[in-house]
Amino acid sequence: MPNFLKTTTKTSTTILFADGAKKTTTKVRTVYDLIAELAAIPIPSGTGGETNTAESGSTRPRPQDDFYSYANHAWLTDPTVVIPNEYSSWGSFMALRDESLKNQIELLKELEKASSLTVDESKLLAVWKASLKRFHDWAAGVGSYLPVDERLALIETHLSSNLDDGLATYLADSQESGVSGPFTINQMANYEDSENAVSTLRASGLSLPSRDYYFDENYKEKREFFVAHLNKVAKLIGEDRLVPDFAEAVLRFETKLATITLKRAQQRESTKYYTITTINDLVPNINSLKTLEEKQANYGPDSTPAVVTSEEQTRISKFMETLYGKLNLRENLRANFVKNYPETDTILAERIIVFDGDYFRRIYAILFDKSNAEDLHAYLQYKAIDAVSGFCTKELDEEFFDLYSRKFNGQKEQKSDDKRTADLINQWLGFLLGKVYVSRFFSLTDKARVSDMISEIAAVMDASIDRNDWLTSITKIAAKEKLGSFKNKIGFPDVWRSYDILTFEDSDTLLEMKKKTSVFNRRLHFWDKVNGPVDKEEWFMTPQTVNAYYSPLKTEICFPAAIIQPPFYAKSFDALTFEVDASDRALVGDDELIVAAANFGGIAAVIAHEITHGFDDQGRKYDNKGNVRDWWTEEDAALFQAKCDVMEKQKWSFIEPATGKTHWTQPKLTMGENLADLGGLSLGVQALLKRVDGKLSSDARKALTRFFFASWANVWKKKATDEFMVNQLATDPHSPGEVRANLVKNIDQFYDAFSVKKGDGMYLVPADRVVMW
Repeated sequence: MPNFLKTTTKTSTTILFADGAKKTTTKVRTVYDLIAELAAIPIPSGTGGETNTAESGSTRPRPQDDFYSYANHAWLTDPTVVIPNEYSSWGSFMALRDESLKNQIELLKELEKASSLTVDESKLLAVWKASLKRFHDWAAGVGSYLPVDERLALIETHLSSNLDDGLATYLADSQESGVSGPFTINQMANYEDSENAVSTLRASGLSLPSRDYYFDENYKEKREFFVAHLNKVAKLIGEDRLVPDFAEAVLRFETKLATITLKRAQQRESTKYYTITTINDLVPNINSLKTLEEKQANYGPDSTPAVVTSEEQTRISKFMETLYGKLNLRENLRANFVKNYPETDTILAERIIVFDGDYFRRIYAILFDKSNAEDLHAYLQYKAIDAVSGFCTKELDEEFFDLYSRKFNGQKEQKSDDKRTADLINQWLGFLLGKVYVSRFFSLTDKARVSDMISEIAAVMDASIDRNDWLTSITKIAAKEKLGSFKNKIGFPDVWRSYDILTFEDSDTLLEMKKKTSVFNRRLHFWDKVNGPVDKEEWFMTPQTVNAYYSPLKTEICFPAAIIQPPFYAKSFDALTFEVDASDRALVGDDELIVAAANFGGIAAVIAHEITHGFDDQGRKYDNKGNVRDWWTEEDAALFQAKCDVMEKQKWSFIEPATGKTHWTQPKLTMGENLADLGGLSLGVQALLKRVDGKLSSDARKALTRFFFASWANVWKKKATDEFMVNQLATDPHSPGEVRANLVKNIDQFYDAFSVKKGDGMYLVPADRVVMW
């Protein structure tokens, strides 16, 4: 899923449709929302397609022409609603996240005044004080490059020896220290045995937001920003301490990494490019490791697949054995396996899932090529600096903010010291803070109500599968089995994460705390889990997180406490955050029903969204036990793909005002989220109408349905910077907010509720509407 204080200037934006029609708008754009103006569908003249009047401050558009702008007109045109300087976008999601952050800060400040503290509370307070001291020191001109010195010295020590052994030793240390590199060893549930966790090897290490940023002409300016940033970093650290021509060297090396890296949309297809092998067999079988077939096109029409020679394999094996040895990987994997599976053959202890074999057939040649040695050296130096950039000096911290937040996302100012400290505590001690948070800001009554909604949505989904006219009976049975296996997590964990082994001394600096936390997190998330049963009680989000998720390998959906509040969930009519039509209110005649409709368009639609992820273009590849298994007949899979093909036509573009460059949504990147949104809308409105079945007149039901859709659009309202929009369209699997809100044009109940007819801007002929559930 999802994803103030000073006025920002409005920008002129042109939306270009596939048929050549244009729409010009004036607004501050946001990126974490999603609006879909169907690119392949011509917009009839005179239907509001040429001007977004909701944002011009003039006439409110008709819901039949632009529902997003109609539903959010007052908010979009309110000159007092601006993007806070400390954010790059602002809307329902960000406002709620900001509120959650402020609540967390309130709790942390209360700890400062408490007469006595628990051990856990003492840890929270220790990080709170140490982080704030950092900012106080910076304000006084106090800072140190000691953290950088330590990492650079480590690089020099290891790379001054035998290149292969030294590099392997340093990369092993980086794995444990949380420093990014060209690949990552971690763990996850086994794709084919999801009850158990195995080690993984996958590509990593790019600094720019996506592969496209290194090659696409649209991002040339961003590359120039990156080089300028690298030069500034070199000046701050000391150019004489870094590789000559540091900036160009880093970019050269990263460009080579980017060349062999999957595109963002391609990365979603992980079930097509994983190989389960063993540490022993990884290199001998390197030429048979699976990759994505479509990836070869990334190299150009005349390219040939990479093949690793036996001589090269010998060198790679020695390199990897050195890395394994420095990690003590074999011994630890075996020890965990014997402890957790004492009756099982230990040959399985060294299983590893390798993602994208093509990457690993090419990466070692890049690492070992002598002509790349200086560039590799510079790359490792930059990654080391990046890892500690927030713990040195104010100037270095600001430089990294300037590139990654200001220039890439349009955020004008850093967050306040309090907010940055709360963010850091969430990274290090998130569930300790979550335990304090839910005791103050969440009720079991709300948990029970959301649980009831999940049951209602699941019942509607079950019925939808039964009456489905495009699935065969055998696939329907499997789909219902999967639906019935979903585990629900609401509010907060039943079993809280333990931080007992993480201890701080009174004298610890923030940097020392960081080092301890890195060791703790590596142990918690890797060493304690690999080659053991998957912890089904573990949460992937803290309770104070405003978001939700579906886990395909655990077949679970999760809704943290912080999202169970307005605009997603309201307890009373007064808590509604969208404009209520007085005539529709009178038609319904019951404010409690209106609140219910708002909640079905909010949190219930989010619930349905997450459930639908289990049946989207990627989620459908996992069975009821969370294993990767094709449980669809060929006939059903073909019909499903046909619906995805229709969805692909619904494209939207953003023209960057400053450059005139056009940035399109990427249908294959956003496919899963778009399908989940459609499921959220369809199942949500069906569940609402089922709840009031036989209780309202036809007109009252339509009015109630209009409240449902208004609530949905309200959730996705957003204003964003141009930089944020560009970055979102390049990297985010979610569509922009307007797109997500206007997906209602695929829902039959929307046409009925608002009398949408042929010729209206929101009209799609039935064949172009994506209907699944």
